[in-house]
Amino acid sequence: MINYIITDLDGSLLNHSNFSFKQIHFDILSLLDAGIQIIPASSKTKLEMDIFCLELGRQLPFIYENGAGFQNIKSIVSGVFQGPSIISKSSIDVSKIWAIWCERIPEELKRLCRFTHEMNMRQKIELFGLSGQRLENALNREYSLCFKFLGNRFQLQRLKYLLNKNHLITHEGGRLMTLSGKHDKADYCSFIRSEQSIKGFETFLVGVGDSENDIKMLEKCDIACIIPRPHKNLLSLSIPRERTIISGTIAPLGWLEAVRKALGSRHVEEIARYG
Repeated sequence: MINYIITDLDGSLLNHSNFSFKQIHFDILSLLDAGIQIIPASSKTKLEMDIFCLELGRQLPFIYENGAGFQNIKSIVSGVFQGPSIISKSSIDVSKIWAIWCERIPEELKRLCRFTHEMNMRQKIELFGLSGQRLENALNREYSLCFKFLGNRFQLQRLKYLLNKNHLITHEGGRLMTLSGKHDKADYCSFIRSEQSIKGFETFLVGVGDSENDIKMLEKCDIACIIPRPHKNLLSLSIPRERTIISGTIAPLGWLEAVRKALGSRHVEEIARYG
């Protein structure tokens, strides 16, 4: 059996405030050296994910822009699969996303949304908590647009309904929302299981997340690890408690605590008995 950790980054593996994973850098490398496969899955851009891998010191497979693409997949796929990456069939180029938004969404809802490309530099820095080249990397999006929603939950429901009719979806993260085609981080869980099955391996998927845009991914994994968020409620999942681990502390140490519990033999045996 091959153990996979599919993990969100911001607020899950990376500290919520300074985006650091320095405290657990050596531990992550030790997990990789022990044969644990780690797949970061984030709303971050491809460029941001490449830089994370560079800082880690390992080229990992990763899912970027909330499932728009899956990169560096050679270690996962079977021999019949060609190419180092996948672009989701549901992904839509940002220029087309913006065209749909401008043409199909009513003005009263548009006024409730502040897109990052409409903000000044100071507002962007405050929203992302980044500056300089790191901010530029975060804004360099191919398949999604970031925005701040200023309305109430009923207005948000109406917006989601209209977007769905036009083949778009919103993802709610820790700091902002993203607008994209109808793809999700969770889309590749079945793909990973299928490719490993072709190679003759069973898979055990551990999901790690902290925000609403992680829920579908967590629920598709064998064990879901929930990382607490400062000043926010814990995620609520529609899966049995036996498949859930709640970390006692925030990222990055909370990530390591939850992952170690999930990979422990006791939890693996519990899941096997659960079925």
